[in-house]
Amino acid sequence: MVGFASRMLNQQMIQFGNPSGQPDRLLHADCLVAQADLPDECLDLVYIDPPFGTGKTRKNRGQSYPDSRSSPDVFVEWLASCLAESHRLLKPSGSLFVHLDHHSVHYVKVHLDGLFGRSRFINELIWCYSVGGKSKRRFARKHDTILWYGKTADYAFYPEQVHVPRKPSSHMRVVMDENGEPVQEKTDRKTGKVYRYPVNRGKIPEDWWTDIELLNRSDKERVAWPTQKPSRLLERIVKGTTKPGDMIADWFSGSGTTAVVAQRERRNFIVTDVKSEAIACARARLSAQGEQLAAAGAPPADLHCQSSADLSDGPRQES
Repeated sequence: MVGFASRMLNQQMIQFGNPSGQPDRLLHADCLVAQADLPDECLDLVYIDPPFGTGKTRKNRGQSYPDSRSSPDVFVEWLASCLAESHRLLKPSGSLFVHLDHHSVHYVKVHLDGLFGRSRFINELIWCYSVGGKSKRRFARKHDTILWYGKTADYAFYPEQVHVPRKPSSHMRVVMDENGEPVQEKTDRKTGKVYRYPVNRGKIPEDWWTDIELLNRSDKERVAWPTQKPSRLLERIVKGTTKPGDMIADWFSGSGTTAVVAQRERRNFIVTDVKSEAIACARARLSAQGEQLAAAGAPPADLHCQSSADLSDGPRQES
């Protein structure tokens, strides 16, 4: 697989037939090298899903990487430079999402409160799932935590893009409006005010997400990467905080799900990973999807693939 990855990386540009705009970037590099190449306030969204510090070797269909265990303080120290650079690179309307689990998320939150300011903390998103083994010695650990921080109080949020269905049964009565559409309705007992919520418009999700399942081994979306996240998870984050044409970054791209969603949703992206196997996996997914989009008459931006050696030879990019 390493030989295959190296051959893939030798090709620098994949063209999909879209002559306008700058190419998207897939970088085989440490995130700090890539970040140093970028100007201040050039990103609309940064999502990172770094190693969690579990002490386990992550494996799937022949692919693996060590997720080394370290103390929470050492973990935060390792991640701190990446977070500081992400803060520098975010636009005033930009957001940072940090995806972790119970091992170190609380320590990272304290660090982010200091970096961004406690007032810039927006949500602690709890992603719940049920796939995988269970323990007989404790309640099953079946959730990840995603910390959301805004660069400023004027962070972008597009809730209408991520509505979820309203529950058909609730404490509210259902009536038909003047157009014959179902509406959930309730009356405030103190004020007499009537609140009405059109059922078909859906609602903004709560900060606990139970409607997106972890990918199982037979899922059609599944590729050969141990910690692949479902596209629906990234779609909610991408569509809720960016608009078409915005720039997204992922410094630990793994299988490339963030980039795949960005490409499909007409966002621009720059993503990195230090493992050539991860870059090869992401490149294969982006190439296949890009060709499908082009065949459907909606070619995405070209894909520029680089290594850290390419980056070190050039000056910092201008936005």
